[in-house]
Amino acid sequence: MPVVFPQGRLRAMSTDLAAKVEALESEVASLHSTLASQGLNSKHTTDLFGREFAVPVDAEHKSTSATFASLVLKCDVPHNRAFHSSWFGFFSSFFSTFAASPLMAYMEKPTSLNLMGSPGSIGTGNILSLAGNIVMRAVIGFVCDLIGPRKGLAFLLLVTSPGIFGMMFVTTPAAWIGCRAIIGFGLATFVTCQVWCSQMYNKSVVGIVNATSAGWGNLGGGVTNLVMPLIFLGMFSAVKGTPEEREDRAWRLCYIVPLCMHVGGAFFALTGRDLPDGNFKELESSGAKQKSRGGIVLRTGLTNVNAWILTATYGMCFGVELTMNSIAAKYFYNYHGLSPQTAGLLASLYGLMNLFARSLGGWISDVANKSYGMRGRLWACWLIQSIEGVFCILMGMATLGMDSPFGKGKVQGYTQIGKKWFPVNGTMVTGCGCTTKSPPLAFQELHGVGDEMRMVMEPPSPYGNGDACILHQNAVGITVFIMICFSLCVQAAEGLHYGIVPYVSRPALGIVSGMVGAGGNLGGVIALRAFFFAKAIRVDQGYIYLGIMVISITALMFLIYFPDKGGMLVPAGGLGSYDPQLIKPPSDYRGADSMDFAAVEGEKKKETSTAEGGAPISQA
Repeated sequence: MPVVFPQGRLRAMSTDLAAKVEALESEVASLHSTLASQGLNSKHTTDLFGREFAVPVDAEHKSTSATFASLVLKCDVPHNRAFHSSWFGFFSSFFSTFAASPLMAYMEKPTSLNLMGSPGSIGTGNILSLAGNIVMRAVIGFVCDLIGPRKGLAFLLLVTSPGIFGMMFVTTPAAWIGCRAIIGFGLATFVTCQVWCSQMYNKSVVGIVNATSAGWGNLGGGVTNLVMPLIFLGMFSAVKGTPEEREDRAWRLCYIVPLCMHVGGAFFALTGRDLPDGNFKELESSGAKQKSRGGIVLRTGLTNVNAWILTATYGMCFGVELTMNSIAAKYFYNYHGLSPQTAGLLASLYGLMNLFARSLGGWISDVANKSYGMRGRLWACWLIQSIEGVFCILMGMATLGMDSPFGKGKVQGYTQIGKKWFPVNGTMVTGCGCTTKSPPLAFQELHGVGDEMRMVMEPPSPYGNGDACILHQNAVGITVFIMICFSLCVQAAEGLHYGIVPYVSRPALGIVSGMVGAGGNLGGVIALRAFFFAKAIRVDQGYIYLGIMVISITALMFLIYFPDKGGMLVPAGGLGSYDPQLIKPPSDYRGADSMDFAAVEGEKKKETSTAEGGAPISQA
């Protein structure tokens, strides 16, 4: 006979079972959460085509994990491949664009390109390596919205490779400037880097991811200052000829390294995926993605007030970094009398802070967002960038009271052997300045030295009148310390900016990213032309003027306002009906990375139903 339980006992058993099921579900959810925090896709979530993701994802299939293990130690398609392709491509373009700076001491000589004999050539080369990129960044942002950042990144790395190849064969200042301008277009990879990561990672972690990818890319500016002088020494020892011929050949051969990086980076990017669920073409064919409409994207991006403000303020952090990458090695060489290798090493410290400082800015942005929302992101960005301006001023003030090569005539050059100074016959240097050369054979024999490169400069008393010069004041230590503090704020401010940019306009994410990135290059061009062009002003005086400009323009951030999030001085809705998006996109326009999963599921059900009714799926 069947066992019959009283109704009360049945209800008790049902309640007890429900409680156990609820507790089990809670434990499972907790387990999934723990595994997700470690960067594991424990739910085995797949994309629209059944491919399982390597990391935990949200409802839009964007990665929600930014731990070291899940972000750095993995290179799986699509999320991690996009991250690593992005930063390496951007790193390569930074490396090649600023490779000339630590090699300038050899390029400028009369026995090579004679850049010093062509007034303004060095300054023009520095400026044009950044100026062309202003337009390119805006254009590539538009391209990212239309065909995706993956193809945009590969295109930029390949199209700038001829400029790198040309640097090995240039013979005139004009050709040198032209090649540098072409190479500089590659800095637009920054836009592809930020757009690709923004489309792959959830907004809860996009600040740290964008900051890390861009920071590691910016690291190329520091690494090139560090390693290019060392690569030069290797090439110099490998080639034959007179010392002058060997110098000229060696710096040209150095460009083989960035050329290989560009080509390799382009093909690495093409192994990735446009969006978490697939490439643009297959997603548009499936109905999950709208076809991008260029007119709407362009109009939406260009009519957003917040985008224009961030364009201006980003020029005061990224633009400052570009400026320092262009002038720092030459500054330590000319003003502090350091060898090209030592000057490059110290200048590299500025860019090497990107190893963690930009990520720190992204982390600060995400933390501020958790506690104070968008208003926290804005306040943090303004504060850090204003402190940046203060350190820039202090860097200039550290040496302003000392004599510099600015405005000085030529004097007899001396080189130091042991603790004594000896004149190098036939070598004149700028007062308080220096040059680097292999001394004449007679000098080598007289003093028992080899043909290695030596620093030649104006000496202190009793050999000369250089006592008050910066290069004899032991000012390197304090200058480098201030420069590092300055750099930390610059990189953090960059990360803080791109913790804000993804919120400005999702339908026009690419064009907004391009506009803001172009603002960075524009800031660099303005700073170089206004404060560091040719010999119009002392370099340390230029630092003071630059710092004042940074603080002033950063104050524009008080004007940024999001209707649903507020601004620095007003809460959400605090400005009534005002909307910084002056012209809105159509209500049904979603943007390049917004998927309609329901449409795909509906199509799958329709195909399944048709197939079950007897018709082949291919005919459904």
